[in-house]
Amino acid sequence: MNTENPLYKNIVHLFKNRFVLFGIFCVVFVSSFYLYSGSFLPSTETKDLWFYSGIFMVLFSILFIEPYYTSPKNVITNAIPLLLVFLAIRNSFNNPVFWWATIVVLVSLLLMSIIALALDDKDKSPDHWKNKTATVLKDIVVILGQGKVLYSSVFIYFLLIYHSIQDFYTLVLFIFWFFVLSINPKNIHSNFSILTKKESSDQIGEIFGVQSKKIFLVKLFEDRKSIKKFDVVKFRYSMQDTKDFNITGIVFDTYLLNQEKWAKILQLGEVKKESGKLEKNIVYKITDSTEIDTTNKELKVDTLVGIVIENSTIGKIKFEYSKKNDDLQEGDLLELKIGDKRLFYQVIAGSTEKEKLEARNETGFIEGEAIQLGEWQNDKLSFQKFGWVPSINTPLFKADTSDITVSSFEYPQYKLGIIPGTSLPSVINLNEAVSHHMALLGVTGSGKSFLTQKIIEELLQDTKVICIDFTGEWKKKLDVSKYQIISKDDVETYLTGADKKVGVFELPALSNTTDVLKETQGFLEKVFNYAKKKYDENTPVKVALVLEEAHTITPETSFLGDMGDYSSNKALVNKMTQVALQGRKYGVGLLVIAQRTANVSKTVLTQCNTVICFQAFDETSFTFLGNYVGKDMVQALPNLKQYHAVVAGKAVRSNMPMIIDLKR
Repeated sequence: MNTENPLYKNIVHLFKNRFVLFGIFCVVFVSSFYLYSGSFLPSTETKDLWFYSGIFMVLFSILFIEPYYTSPKNVITNAIPLLLVFLAIRNSFNNPVFWWATIVVLVSLLLMSIIALALDDKDKSPDHWKNKTATVLKDIVVILGQGKVLYSSVFIYFLLIYHSIQDFYTLVLFIFWFFVLSINPKNIHSNFSILTKKESSDQIGEIFGVQSKKIFLVKLFEDRKSIKKFDVVKFRYSMQDTKDFNITGIVFDTYLLNQEKWAKILQLGEVKKESGKLEKNIVYKITDSTEIDTTNKELKVDTLVGIVIENSTIGKIKFEYSKKNDDLQEGDLLELKIGDKRLFYQVIAGSTEKEKLEARNETGFIEGEAIQLGEWQNDKLSFQKFGWVPSINTPLFKADTSDITVSSFEYPQYKLGIIPGTSLPSVINLNEAVSHHMALLGVTGSGKSFLTQKIIEELLQDTKVICIDFTGEWKKKLDVSKYQIISKDDVETYLTGADKKVGVFELPALSNTTDVLKETQGFLEKVFNYAKKKYDENTPVKVALVLEEAHTITPETSFLGDMGDYSSNKALVNKMTQVALQGRKYGVGLLVIAQRTANVSKTVLTQCNTVICFQAFDETSFTFLGNYVGKDMVQALPNLKQYHAVVAGKAVRSNMPMIIDLKR
């Protein structure tokens, strides 16, 4: 037989209707009883009432009461009526053993069901003793207490008691009972339509509801369960009592619910007025290869990252991650649309979550977090914050900035790096970076010194740069032709010279740290005095002091005891920090380089209005930097890639912290 024949499909569809099946079995039963007894209806004798009631309750349970699964609540519903009836007809039983056995079974099922419901605690883990016990009890009562088991027992007992096993009618009833049990509840439906909807090979299921904006819940057809995520689909749907519209989207997720397969369809395309011959509320999979390619490009399926979910705020969104190519990373730029606004967000975190469905089914997903950068303002070379939160289920895409042409800029504007994976620059004003002090923080090898070297090369256009070199590293990093060694007596000579070289102030191998602090303090004072003099003469100079290994030059007070004479050292550090900070108004700025904020003077660090923070792990740094870059961005620091950094502060053109890629 041709199974694709529409007539055949209509007949099969008809015989899968639960009401049709119920009617067929009733007709077969009444006909069989008439042939056996000459009457259409059973008598009111006890024997007839019991086994006929039993067989019909089996049929009714399978078709209507427990079509998909049995729970302890169903068992209670089945057990209580039987228990009450058996208590009422006790005197009708010739065999008290069966009566007592039945009572014990029913009471046991009832008690176990109640205990299972009482112990079930959704606030505790599945491994908790309460939930483990509840699961065991539930498994027992579900097997023994489902309607087809309880009522089958009643039917078989009374059938064998009142009829001979050799009786032909008994055999007919057994066959009838067997066919009732063979009904598969998963394959039946309640659709009253006699004719099945015309199911083309492209139809995958029927819309049963809208979960929320842009997400449609679809029950998949029985023979269309090979659907997978990111399949492109189209459907006709009436939105809020309006005219029908054609919508395109993708299969966002598939899952089992009540032993049936369902799908979430995410609307990605624009709503279009109804055209064509799509059946209403039927979802069609796009199968034509040309149409698939066109639709994928139009909907940007390959760059879809996920959808906005609950608990999102204006400054930070949470999203359910779902990407065709699993290549999302921390720092990546995402985009979404609110009206005609194109907003950008930056990924800062991700975690695994689970979603509870009906019947305690669970499905897992990845929850991402991204902070809002805002709209890109090309004329300002920065982002502008947007003052509202996107709706739940708003699609989120990996940003494509190839259509943005960045405006040109020149010194003192300087390109630190780019937003990872894009062409958008992170621009800093070097004049403001120096005049208001800047800190470069992070573990060894993260890229601090390399970036400092590049910044120094730019600053030499109009700024005198002096590196205080405690370890001799700067002589190794700089080309011989690009620096000159200076001492305290050479300060004024270097600062007044026209040569655009980096001044390197070497600290000699001194006997203890107190001597180092004295030497440094004396040098800083020389620089400060010269800058103040030029300021008073109305011929100000611009000087950048690079403090490499800043914990050695301006240590935190709590570390001074380990560095020699505590009182003397404290006085030196206090004087040195005051000289450094007061120098700001005379054109002397700081570039502070350190591995850990815990060891560096907080008096100095708190005056750094611009911060570039590379990878970090210590809690002290997290606590301190939280005030600069925010607690959300701090959690990204341990996972930063090499040469990636969080930048924030006065000199940065963008008005919020962001992760940037500093690779050259």
